[in-house]
Amino acid sequence: MIDPRALLLPVLIAAGSACAQDASLRLGGHDVQLPAEVQVKLAMLAREMFSRCGPNTLQHPGNFGLGALGTEKRWASVVEGSRLRIRFAEPFVSTSHLGGTLGVSEAVVGLGQPNLFVGPNFSRHGATLVEHLQCEYLPALELACLPALAPLLPASYRETCARLERDPQGRIVMPPPDIAPSCS
Repeated sequence: MIDPRALLLPVLIAAGSACAQDASLRLGGHDVQLPAEVQVKLAMLAREMFSRCGPNTLQHPGNFGLGALGTEKRWASVVEGSRLRIRFAEPFVSTSHLGGTLGVSEAVVGLGQPNLFVGPNFSRHGATLVEHLQCEYLPALELACLPALAPLLPASYRETCARLERDPQGRIVMPPPDIAPSCS
């Protein structure tokens, strides 16, 4: 029999991890102030998004080819451009579909990048900087389609978000391939 306290600890850790120490949005080279409740929602969605990803440059560099060597340069470019950056109060673990886990204490999500609806996606834990592909798709869409961000993002985001089907709770459900935006 499993001790109920053993189940409670991961839940408490996950709940604490969803709180952001700092969430910042930068669009078109300008910092955008976010209300505290929006920062919390973005942190929860980013945590959910990064909980499970595809290949990453640290554990699966072959999936990136020579691009695996340019992670720091791409990170710097995205940080200076349009992006969401979250520093989590408590680190959490990201699991790769291809095997392996990584700690995440900071996440950067590209917004308004050429040819991507959401992405590229990066995480940092200590000195380890990693680029991820194929992070959780629906939380990524929820993040990009958050109503509080709608007036700030390009019109193409509002148009795409309006076409996505939602469940009774308002969460996005898997969009059909003909309207599915590209997430890294």
